[in-house]
Amino acid sequence: MQRLLLFAFFFLFLTRAFSQEQLDSVTVQAFSLPATLRDLPAGMGLIRNSDWQRYSPASALSAFNSLPGVRMEERSPGSYRLALRGSSLRSPFGVRNVRIYLGNAAFTDPGGNTYLNALPISFLGNIDIIKGPASSHYGAGTGGVLLAQGDTARKELLSLQYMAGSYGLHQVDASLHIKKGSLWSQLLFQHQQSNGYRNQSAMRRDAVSWRSAIIQKEKSSLEARLLYSDLWYETPGGLTQAQYAANPTQARPAAGNFPSAETAKAAIRQRVFFAALEQKWKLGDNAQLLVSAYHQYANIENPSIRNYEKRTEPSIGARAVFGYTVPLGSNKLLLQAGTEYQQGWFQVNVYGNKNGRPDTTQTIDRLTPVNAFVFARAAYRLPAGFQVDASISWNRNKVRIERESVDPHFVFHSQYQGEWAPRFSLLKKLGPITAYALLAKGFSPPTTAELLPSTSVINQQLQAEYGWNRELGLRGNVWRGRGWFDLNLFYFSLRNAIAQRRDASGADYYENAGNNRQKGIELNIRYPLLELPALRVQPWLSYSLYSFRYTSFKQLQNDYTGHYIPGVAKQQLNAGIDVNNATGQTFAITYQYSDPIWLNDANSAKASPYQLIGARMGSRIGRKWYAFGGTDNLLNVTYSLGNDINAAGNRYYNAAAGRNYYLGLRFSLPSPR
Repeated sequence: MQRLLLFAFFFLFLTRAFSQEQLDSVTVQAFSLPATLRDLPAGMGLIRNSDWQRYSPASALSAFNSLPGVRMEERSPGSYRLALRGSSLRSPFGVRNVRIYLGNAAFTDPGGNTYLNALPISFLGNIDIIKGPASSHYGAGTGGVLLAQGDTARKELLSLQYMAGSYGLHQVDASLHIKKGSLWSQLLFQHQQSNGYRNQSAMRRDAVSWRSAIIQKEKSSLEARLLYSDLWYETPGGLTQAQYAANPTQARPAAGNFPSAETAKAAIRQRVFFAALEQKWKLGDNAQLLVSAYHQYANIENPSIRNYEKRTEPSIGARAVFGYTVPLGSNKLLLQAGTEYQQGWFQVNVYGNKNGRPDTTQTIDRLTPVNAFVFARAAYRLPAGFQVDASISWNRNKVRIERESVDPHFVFHSQYQGEWAPRFSLLKKLGPITAYALLAKGFSPPTTAELLPSTSVINQQLQAEYGWNRELGLRGNVWRGRGWFDLNLFYFSLRNAIAQRRDASGADYYENAGNNRQKGIELNIRYPLLELPALRVQPWLSYSLYSFRYTSFKQLQNDYTGHYIPGVAKQQLNAGIDVNNATGQTFAITYQYSDPIWLNDANSAKASPYQLIGARMGSRIGRKWYAFGGTDNLLNVTYSLGNDINAAGNRYYNAAAGRNYYLGLRFSLPSPR
């Protein structure tokens, strides 16, 4: 801890003369209306194009992890988890308890799952992250909300990029941007493949996206979006500490009656299709209406050590938000009301796995998840820089599961109650600084993957988790307006917390793990060291300090009250320096530190701390060519990322990539003026 504080002090001492893009004026899309950071009473994280440019284009991992309060993990290439303030406790794979939107359409399906790994970086573009419960506006989820806006500001007519790297990495990206009058269109494509850094960890992804928008008489606009992603990746499985120490690159070996990951040909084939329409109307000077409708279809095949699962998951959804601004003298009252509805028709068939092929039928289930909510918000700007914000939603979630492989059919209906989710905040502007206080309730019902996990046993007792978040925040420009900081302090008390367990086969199941208390501090600082017409040098730093504990949790004869919640690092520090010059040369060096992470509720095993260093360089060659290259994990550290929490047999560890390199070349054709 002393070394971390000394590092932070030295970093701040160095960064004392600079001016950068004023983050207080950056526009974000939280709560359905454009707003600046200075006007938002919420813990926020932003990823923009300059943030992506620090890291390898092969993975979103490092850019997400550069934000305080955000943690992305990778069990193997293509297998992502995303945690906002520690919410990965219930995500052995995939993304749960975090609502994700593409534009104004929900990419999270009605079952509560999100296939974030279907989306390449180029499809995500600008990202706004609301940390902590935002159920008053976006429905179920205690972790937070991710809003991916895409990148519509690029000026290239055509861009082609090829990159190669360690572990057999090959990646091709292509983009086409056309703008003519009131019509704008964008076509994106990516092919990525890798042999992986462990046995049984190869991956391949092909993805294509089309977006088009038309401005209608300057008072309305219509946008269409189509997306298709075909992802295949192998799953090597978790290792015991002895196996991890002996050879961290090995796949899970055979044990007892269970075959090895290689013999079972453990992998996931995931095909996702997504379509959305968004219509915006400006109704006079003070009112606007936003309506979106969307459809998603996912097809999943998953041969695993235990079984072979096939899933089809079609769903539909719609969202509408109406906003009206009431002038009150020199002040304004903002009113919003809206609703969202989603429904799915899922089919889950489970078979035996015979060397990577489906064998005899084990279970056949039909799932019908439905979630719907209505919400309202009022925000009033008062004199002297005060702003009061209040919102509330009422949410209804239900799931029907019919087991068709037994006669007579067994039918399960969830028994979740309707949930009210209020949110109250007070904001005060103090010159260049904004201070806010926040009180919000969040809730999260079990996802379909938690009600029907890979054990194929329907969990009839699992209930929704819920809790209250209390938060204080300060953000703004400091040091004569030349730097930026963002500081959050939160206390979140969660009841009926959903936690993951793993059995001897590696299959996951879930239970309500009592109550817990989550306290944290998050800090983000950007303060350029040098800014000249020909050269810009910008250091940055982010830091989080967490204390997450069970306040009441007993499991059979075991009492875990007072224990640390597994899967959450007490401290995380990220820092770096970005260098850019006027002739198109770029350089970035990054540093990441993570504290040890508890691996089980008993706090009897933990993953070791680790430090990572990465670097990337780039140079423009003429007007149309750009070359870049870099390295990750420069010190060749052996560490586990994406640990299997509470794993039976102590199979906690999933080794991350060692030192690796990448080189790329991009050709771009500027748009005609």
